[in-house]
Amino acid sequence: MKKLTSVLLILGVAFAGCATEGGGGLTERELGALGGGGLGAGLGAIIGHQTGHAGAGTAIGAGAGALAGALAGEGMRRTKENAKQEMRQEMMQQQYQQGYTPQYGPAPQYAQPQVASQAPPQQEVHTKYNPRTGQTYPERYQYDPATGEQLKYMS
Repeated sequence: MKKLTSVLLILGVAFAGCATEGGGGLTERELGALGGGGLGAGLGAIIGHQTGHAGAGTAIGAGAGALAGALAGEGMRRTKENAKQEMRQEMMQQQYQQGYTPQYGPAPQYAQPQVASQAPPQQEVHTKYNPRTGQTYPERYQYDPATGEQLKYMS
């Protein structure tokens, strides 16, 4: 009974230590090495037991697992850093697009493109009218577009 209580107490403390947020201050590489080492040791012990060398299998599996886990953890860290960098660049591009006014200072001055001024369109001379509504229209209209009535020439 004492042995069972001791084992449960040790396991409880071990699991509580693993439950800290953020890995307890360990980096992704260290977490990967720790997890990989544990898995490698377990697999190495199983394989070593089948061949009759459980201790050697455990040692080899732990080393290989730690190395593989560290590489996987480093890859995860780099992926996370790349994602953060891309987000920073995207935010910078959005902030400095034309028309954006930053909250911390005046808007940047952009050079405006020079457009050649065009002659204003000539106004059409209204020579016809609708006798009922009094609205005037240019020469090209024969009928009032709103009512369909025939237009008359202005005198």
